[in-house]
Amino acid sequence: KQCGPVLPALLGMAAVLFCEGNYKQAQELYGQAMKLYPTSSSNTTSASIRVGFGLASYRLGQVDRAKASFRRALELDAECVSAMVAVAILTMSNIEQGGRERERAMKLMSMAHLLDHSNAMVQNHLANHYFWKWTPLPGHVSVQKGSSSVRTSQPIPLDVGERIRIGMTLETIVQDEDAGDGSDNAFLMKDVWTEDSNDNLKLWKKDYDRVSALAKGAYSSTTVEAMQAESLFLLARVHHVREELENANKLYEKACKLAPDLAPARFGLAQTLLAQEDYKNAMMHLKLVCKKSATAADALALLGLLEVKAGGQAHIKEGLLHLRKAIDLEPLNPDLIVMEALALQQEKSSYPKALDRYKKAVELLEGTNKAVPYELLCNIGVLCHETKIYKEALKYYVQALEILDKDVLNIENDKKKKEEKSDSIPIEHAANDMFWEFHEIGLVKAPPNESLTLQLMGDITSLKKGDHIRVGDKFVSEIVDIKEATIELKEAFVAPEKPKKEDKEKKDGDKDEKDGDKDEEMKEGEDEEEKKPSIHKLYIKRESKRLENHRTITIAFNIARVHENSGETLAAVELHKAIVKRVPAYVNCYLRLACIARDSGCLKECSAWLKLACTIAPGNPEVLTLVGNLHLSLCDWGPAQNVFDQLLLKRVSKVEAYSKLSMGNIFFANLDNPKTYGKNLKKAVDLYKSILVKDKANAYAANGIGTYLAEKGQLFKAKEVFNRVREVSGDTIADALLNLGHIYLAQKKHAEALQMYHSYMKRTQDGTAPITTKSRADDEAEVLLYIAFAYFDWARQIELFNDAQSAQADGLYTKCMEHLELALSKSKRREVVLQYNLCMTKLQAANCVLQKSSRNIRRTAKEVEDALNGLQSSLPKVEEMLDWKSQGKKVLITKSMLNDFITHCKANIGSAKLHLDEETRREETLNQDREQKRHEAEQTRVEEELREVERKMKAKRQQEDRDRRAANKMRTVEQLQLGWINDARITKRKEEHKKKTQAKRSTVTNSDFIVEDNEVQEEEKNIANHLFEESSEDDDDEPPRDAQRKTKTEGSEPGEVVTTTQKDLFGDSSDEDSDEELLPS
Repeated sequence: KQCGPVLPALLGMAAVLFCEGNYKQAQELYGQAMKLYPTSSSNTTSASIRVGFGLASYRLGQVDRAKASFRRALELDAECVSAMVAVAILTMSNIEQGGRERERAMKLMSMAHLLDHSNAMVQNHLANHYFWKWTPLPGHVSVQKGSSSVRTSQPIPLDVGERIRIGMTLETIVQDEDAGDGSDNAFLMKDVWTEDSNDNLKLWKKDYDRVSALAKGAYSSTTVEAMQAESLFLLARVHHVREELENANKLYEKACKLAPDLAPARFGLAQTLLAQEDYKNAMMHLKLVCKKSATAADALALLGLLEVKAGGQAHIKEGLLHLRKAIDLEPLNPDLIVMEALALQQEKSSYPKALDRYKKAVELLEGTNKAVPYELLCNIGVLCHETKIYKEALKYYVQALEILDKDVLNIENDKKKKEEKSDSIPIEHAANDMFWEFHEIGLVKAPPNESLTLQLMGDITSLKKGDHIRVGDKFVSEIVDIKEATIELKEAFVAPEKPKKEDKEKKDGDKDEKDGDKDEEMKEGEDEEEKKPSIHKLYIKRESKRLENHRTITIAFNIARVHENSGETLAAVELHKAIVKRVPAYVNCYLRLACIARDSGCLKECSAWLKLACTIAPGNPEVLTLVGNLHLSLCDWGPAQNVFDQLLLKRVSKVEAYSKLSMGNIFFANLDNPKTYGKNLKKAVDLYKSILVKDKANAYAANGIGTYLAEKGQLFKAKEVFNRVREVSGDTIADALLNLGHIYLAQKKHAEALQMYHSYMKRTQDGTAPITTKSRADDEAEVLLYIAFAYFDWARQIELFNDAQSAQADGLYTKCMEHLELALSKSKRREVVLQYNLCMTKLQAANCVLQKSSRNIRRTAKEVEDALNGLQSSLPKVEEMLDWKSQGKKVLITKSMLNDFITHCKANIGSAKLHLDEETRREETLNQDREQKRHEAEQTRVEEELREVERKMKAKRQQEDRDRRAANKMRTVEQLQLGWINDARITKRKEEHKKKTQAKRSTVTNSDFIVEDNEVQEEEKNIANHLFEESSEDDDDEPPRDAQRKTKTEGSEPGEVVTTTQKDLFGDSSDEDSDEELLPS
């Protein structure tokens, strides 16, 4: 104000306005300074003015103007560091610039660093540049396909853990400075070279030490917290890539404190927290990243995955929403789709959707010609397995194996492994064809006809009895015996037919005789060749090298599990044993072999496999859990309790809840002793409650609470608990169905109980329900016993009506017996109890049949006979049980019950015989009465049929008579019409004759007149006679109409005759009068 626009004052005011965010006025002041002082005393000052103007322009979005200002500053002062940095940053930020422009920008940045070593911005940008830059190393390297050893042309200083790049494709880490061959110019890398061998490749490495030095220098060169945070972020990233996660986590956290809006640092912090399994804090930081940058697809995807992993419907829904947003941002990114699939597979109900997403990711990878990771195909196979698409699961597992085959591995001591391979379990099952192949070993000579023997050609010593071989391209068989150079096969070999030589086509005319002789000679030669032995290639089935790769072991285990579920038990056992032979520490195979043996009823073999598992992995929770389950299935409560007590003492979080649940089940199963009843019941419910305290969603513990309530008689509450368990678990806990069946049965709701039992039976048959006894068959027999008892109890309840309403009881007893017989065929474990129950059911069914007469229910002699047969077949079986009981054998039925049964059975047999005689006599009497009634009814029917025939004949005759009379009347009418026509004609002629006569009277004589008059009268007479002439022979049986007229009109005048005839035809007459005239006299 005092001196006017002085340059320092202008620059100071502009700087203050810029810091306040008033970039428009700051730009105006910088512009005013350039106008007032276009050439200042120092180029540095002029350059600084333009740098300030450029910064203000950039803030206002005027990028081109800012870039021009910075370049002008460089022209004025070639050593202006701020202008260099600004030009370099703007050049690198322009994605349209080529590689040369970027190189120039980095040269400017390096020049700025040389001019000012303390410029933090320059140091940070250079640190970021060198973090991504590959630095070439002197010399060249040579690598061999399938090897992890790298040879260098000269000594190269490399440290373990350094990141290197060989050629332009393989990025890896130095694993060891020494390759193990004593050479100084060699080292080992982490990965294997999978491409062709090469002796002239360039070696590159990342210079992370320079990045750390620049970042540390930048941090100490400035007091601006945002720039210090960027330096810390760069340092943390170096530690992160070197897998020094603890140091990286500390630096990321410090950078976030200095600059809370620095999203890359916060994302790195979330990654390190994720590696430390601190999911809660990782989610918190990822949410902040997504809030700051809504387009951060990686952060959205990772957050979504963690939300789904947290569980709960709200978290899952929100997590899937985040994943969907990330995919919408980058729809062609297969990694994001894979993450969505990982999130979906956390819930069993979403397995089909996860499967679709995995397949979509595979399509994207294949569409961009990128390699599909074998892990991705394994996940698809597992999901297909879980959704019971077993064939497709095998297909994807085989594809994963094929991908691993392409990754050639350098297997150490390959010869030793081949020698050990001869002692391994051979893999020969057809379902395991992905692990074996046929190898050519020589030639064999086969006879022309079908034969079981083949002749070996040459010295073939690798064959032995039991080997599977292939002859030619198709024939496969097993060697039964080897004698010298002859092998005997299990199936007969038939040599394939040789293609016959076709006759040449005739070109011109027929062949001559010489050609015919040649053809005959050729045919004879072909016949001789067909009789000679044929030679074929011989192949032997040998195991492939796939199981030598440690990465295929898990895939092989999954394939074995598919075999188990698809019914290929032998193939599964073969594969599990092969895995155990190669990897003795693979405990899961021991457990699966034990489970297969248990399901097959081979408990000794199951125990042997579990002992091996305990030896291999002593104290393994999974092994101990399976051992405890085996004791539970055998009802060995003491050993089972010791095993689960041991697990509880170890406090293994994964099996703690399961151990408590098993202990509770043990106490609940031992309620038979009245002395310990209350104690065991209380211990069981306390264990169930302790599980629910830690995990409120544990449906199995809730199911245990339901059984406790049912035992206490609180059936309504127990039913609510079981229904809630079914709802929460998605009806996956089969025990809830069984318990609900028991509840309904106790409430006498037999139809509902049977529905629950049948549902549980389906789960048992398809393998979804766990095995609770020695085998699956025993479980089915147990459920069949429940169903039979439900029918039995239902029948007993219906019998309480003791009237006609009890008629259904007989059918229910029949169903009960059917299910008991089916249970007997399933299991021999409780044969005596099932036989006794069947005999008791037959006794009750017989009582029901015998009491039908008193209940006004109809019965037959066949029913009584079947009841008697059931009693007679049951009596000796129960008497045999009583003998066993007397001999001291173990029979679970008391002696008094057996004696009571025998007493009642004998009494019912006597009563049944009397009832059978009575019913037989009654049915015979009824049959006689029925036969007599049938005969009478038949006779009545025949008589009725005769009367019906006679009635129809009479009606037919009457109809014929009516038709005849109607025809006669029609003929008469026609004759009358003809007569009327003739009358009209005669009248007309008379008038004409009369006119003529009157005209001729004056000239005609009297005699002539008389003659003509006579002629006229004669003609009239002929016409009248023609009127009543008969015209049909159908009326011969009737008296002539003329005779009747004459009879009636004798002595009458001609005029009266005509009048009478017309009256007869058109007078009052009826069909009844006509019928009376036609009746026979």
